[in-house]
Amino acid sequence: MAPDERILFTQRGYLPIGATPLSAYGALLILTTGRLLFAPARIWKIRNPGEAWVRAKSMSLSDVTTADPASGARLTISSRYGDTVSFCAVLPTGLGFIWQVRDAVPYRDEAVRRIREAIRITGVGGGMGQP
Repeated sequence: MAPDERILFTQRGYLPIGATPLSAYGALLILTTGRLLFAPARIWKIRNPGEAWVRAKSMSLSDVTTADPASGARLTISSRYGDTVSFCAVLPTGLGFIWQVRDAVPYRDEAVRRIREAIRITGVGGGMGQP
């Protein structure tokens, strides 16, 4: 991170496979003052071969155009380059099992709110819907 960049918000979750509720990759969504990062979540400190793929979903906050709630605890983030990232929130404590998404809708909504707020404050992005 840049010296003046700071973390605004984090949310545990996973990157789902297509439209399914399943995933092989746990992730941590990290909102900073300049970027929206996705960090791979390791189980028992075992390296996952998809970690580079998870990190590649990260984007500059200035490139984020929308952050919208989707079904269940899923949120959809789009960039001005046409990239779309789906992220499913899980409860902030515990192991983070996929079935926790049933109870994680408030955490999804908070992530959407925080991303939209960060974009409004920085004056970047475009096409942001109302919270």
